[in-house]
Amino acid sequence: MPEPTTVWLVPLGRGGQQEVKGLLALHPDGLVFSPTGSAEPARLPLTEIKRVHRVHGSPVMIVQHHTDGAKLKTAFYFSQPPPMPPPRRGAPSLTNAGARAPHQVADQDPGRPSPVLGLKRSGKRRTQRKNAGYLTTANVTKKEVIVTWVAEIEEARRSR
Repeated sequence: MPEPTTVWLVPLGRGGQQEVKGLLALHPDGLVFSPTGSAEPARLPLTEIKRVHRVHGSPVMIVQHHTDGAKLKTAFYFSQPPPMPPPRRGAPSLTNAGARAPHQVADQDPGRPSPVLGLKRSGKRRTQRKNAGYLTTANVTKKEVIVTWVAEIEEARRSR
């Protein structure tokens, strides 16, 4: 069995995708995630796990499981996840709440393109590229650990 490892758990497709740092361990009956702090450990029985795989090119393992009849996916990041995407266009930003682009007119909506410069590109794609680069770099040191985890979980599932 692999050594307990520090990971960040992110529930996928279940509103509020906030990561939780903790320790992931494989026990004979399933996965146990113990959050950092005093929270109760989360247990995922091997019988509920339907598929486990590594996301190629990133330090992420996805576990598909059925809990209470619902099909769920949970991501385990073996490196701290990059920050969540920036707020949608037009939403106030904490970093530049009072800042205004030099070409922006005072009464102009910040989410609309500037009539002077034409279409203005948002930072969303830049952020996505930056996050993808971070994950690819983190993958170099974590790949073998994740491959071992996936193999061990699959082996434990088969032996049950």
